[in-house]
Amino acid sequence: MTETRPLAGEAATEALGAELARTTPPGGTWLLRGALGAGKTTWTRGFVQGLGGDPDQVASPTYAVLHRYAVPGAHVHHLDLYRLGETGAWTLGLEETVAPGDYLVVEWAGTEGPWPTAWVAELALEGEGEARTATWRVP
Repeated sequence: MTETRPLAGEAATEALGAELARTTPPGGTWLLRGALGAGKTTWTRGFVQGLGGDPDQVASPTYAVLHRYAVPGAHVHHLDLYRLGETGAWTLGLEETVAPGDYLVVEWAGTEGPWPTAWVAELALEGEGEARTATWRVP
């Protein structure tokens, strides 16, 4: 199923992240695509909040490559493949790091990877500033 929605700024981007978090099963993976500044980390902030985590902990993982946020009963692993390339997740040993009930959010994701479950959704964010469009596909 594919859906598209216009987003009027950061608050709407965060709200979409929270909404989609509530429909993501434990162990779910989101592959995020979009240009620099399109709102990938903003969406992730909402996603973490939607799962009951602290959105203030969410930061861009560009230089750290991977952040891990606690949510009730699990963790959200927030990965950035910008510098590693689309297949860079294979070099991180994710299959050993991500527990079965944990969530994975991957910025700059390709379609290949050691995704921990069969439930893999895709989100594309287009536009800049206040005028964004989100298109997502869930299994």
